[in-house]
Parts: sequence; C-alpha cells; structure tokens
Amino acid sequence: MSVADVVWRSKGACQGLDAEIFYPDNEDHADFAISVCSQCEVRIACLDYALDNREQQGIWGATTARDRRRMLRQRKQTA
Repeated sequence: MSVADVVWRSKGACQGLDAEIFYPDNEDHADFAISVCSQCEVRIACLDYALDNREQQGIWGATTARDRRRMLRQRKQTA
C-alpha cells in the first residue's frame, strides 16, 4: 500500500477524536461514530479502504462491520 492510498486519512472527520468511538463494544452503540462519518468529506475513500481490506471491526465510512459484510456479499453476487 502506497502513501497515496491512505492520504485521505489525514482529512477524516475522525482526526483528533478518540479511536474507541469508532470501535464500540456493540454495533447498536455506533450512532455517534456513524454521525461523524456521515458528514466526512472522505467517507467514500474510507469505506472503499475498509471493503478492500476486509476490515472486520469498527466503523468505517459510516458503516458497521455487518453493513460491510452485506456489501461484500452483494458485490460477490453481482460479479
């Protein structure tokens, strides 16, 4: 992975926030993290990164791990 592949991270709305916010114990408690991500200018890049790297934990691009698993299954079915 090159530096250009993750340069979007420095522009994330999550910068400066406690990382634990984005790794809730229960996905049902992810509302605050999702609201931060929903307003982020690099949300799509973040989501693409999480999908490409099969991130199995945390909130990425305003999605939970469950959301991303569903997206990956849908991608697989349409491929």
